Amino acid sequence: MRARIYPLAIGKVIKHTLSNLEREVAGLLIGKYLKKNDILEIWDAVTGAQRATSGFVYLDENTIAAAADWVLRNRPGLYIVGWYHSHPGFSLFLSAIDIETQKRYQMMFPKAVALVVDPVSYAKTRKLRDLKFKVFRLDRRGRVVQVRTTIGIHRRKVLESTIQGMELVELKYLGTPRRIEEVEIDEENLLPPSLSSVIKKFKEKLARS
Repeated sequence: MRARIYPLAIGKVIKHTLSNLEREVAGLLIGKYLKKNDILEIWDAVTGAQRATSGFVYLDENTIAAAADWVLRNRPGLYIVGWYHSHPGFSLFLSAIDIETQKRYQMMFPKAVALVVDPVSYAKTRKLRDLKFKVFRLDRRGRVVQVRTTIGIHRRKVLESTIQGMELVELKYLGTPRRIEEVEIDEENLLPPSLSSVIKKFKEKLARS
């Protein structure tokens, strides 16, 4: 599988990751899967309430549920295709916590991906060569694999995704805006909160759509 991310989506993600270079930030990726070509397209991004430290972040369950509902109502033909988060200053990979989070997203949508951004170098130079990001997913054996990713240049889709995104030039924040909640992490319990209720709601909404 390959991934194709459109300019509006990557722009919103990068802008969000630049907003906090001390702690990780996260959000959701919106797009669709083209089965015929085995390509995952990423059209847009949203975010919301989250908990974070300098090396860990997860989105509130209610944010994910609200995002699934918002996408179904406002983005016909699109759905949540994964998540993104930043690794400010410490390279591009999936940590043990990230892997557990990714497992849950792939339970919701088997083709889901994780986009990881390290914004620190770009924040200093503002040069594209210093813009660092990679896309990952888990294979059938649970191993982390990098997904080959290109920037979408299909004219119709660039235009369509941009027109839709212009409704929300700023990154959509679901819920009441507030500061990112800082949390203490129990090193013996690295798993983020269960997303079982969200997965159930998401599948029910997909079945009805």
